[in-house]
Amino acid sequence: MIDFNINESQKMILESLDNAFSDKVDFRKLNQKAENLNEYRYGYEDVAKLGYLGMLTDEKFGGFGLDFFDFCLFMEKWGYYLCNGPIINNLISGIFNIQNIDKKNSSKLIEKLSSSKKIITSSISNQFESNKFINFQMKDNGFILSGKILNLEFFNDSTDTIIVGKNNSKIKLFIIPNNLLIPRNEKISLIGDKVVELVFNDYEVEKKHIIDFDVSEQILEQIFNLSLLAQCSESIGLSQKIFDKTIEYISNREAFGKKIGEFQSLQHKCSEIFISINETRELIRNTSKNIDTKEFSKKVSMTKIKCDTELDKLSWLSHQLHGAIGFTWDYGLHLLTKKILINKSLGGDLEFHSKRLYPDDN
Repeated sequence: MIDFNINESQKMILESLDNAFSDKVDFRKLNQKAENLNEYRYGYEDVAKLGYLGMLTDEKFGGFGLDFFDFCLFMEKWGYYLCNGPIINNLISGIFNIQNIDKKNSSKLIEKLSSSKKIITSSISNQFESNKFINFQMKDNGFILSGKILNLEFFNDSTDTIIVGKNNSKIKLFIIPNNLLIPRNEKISLIGDKVVELVFNDYEVEKKHIIDFDVSEQILEQIFNLSLLAQCSESIGLSQKIFDKTIEYISNREAFGKKIGEFQSLQHKCSEIFISINETRELIRNTSKNIDTKEFSKKVSMTKIKCDTELDKLSWLSHQLHGAIGFTWDYGLHLLTKKILINKSLGGDLEFHSKRLYPDDN
């Protein structure tokens, strides 16, 4: 039997997140943000103040030196409180990734990312999924970049952007300061987050202004896998919040002279939600403990399929248990559901992950 017990250090971190975020969730302000009426957000700066940006940072660089499983536990709380910011980008595409590529020569960069002096947003996962990379050519003391990055999130919240460039079989990661880039076609997501495009038309950049790393497809795939799994952890946190709101509602709502939670048919539905959430959570946690195994990519795809087929279905079931109030503007259930649907739309669909699971059948 797999042991998923949470140790005392992990409990302490989760409790500190409860204390930091429990008073921040204001569905009226979050709805206004979704309508592009304000810029209400919380999460990233709060985590920075707690020092948790360094949770994956090696202890020799002043970090906690925690493992990826700890980060997934953190992401469950991040989702539960509907937090916002480039946390996956900065910690996975940034710190965790750079430590594995070139820890020795990147210590200053890692320290800056861990202390919020630099903040990275990333297009690595989107580029890996779509298999669309920026073409690069060497020129004198720099590079010429050509191509387009679509749906880049958190550009305005970051200092630098990390993109994937390809020249024949050679792959590079480029970290480019945002002040050298011009975002285009800004769009607003279902919950009010801004996404932009970056267009590189024979864009020349001097090597002294950027950071570049030579990488392999295996490294890109690992970043994709870890980012996707962290996103699944966020979704399970969102689902747990939906379930808790549902239990609270049916425990207090009265109809026909009794609490509606006393009706057996509703109890059965809640049991279904509870079982499904916990099955999915343990699958995510199990996968997050096995990131160095040979079958990790397949396990990630299996986990993604499980999340996509289960969690949005549970959200709609919770809406039904609430009735009309679940769709009202102030109640906020719809924001949690929308975030789950956004996460479902990212990182590849059922066909994409089925091909990863069964490549010989395609």
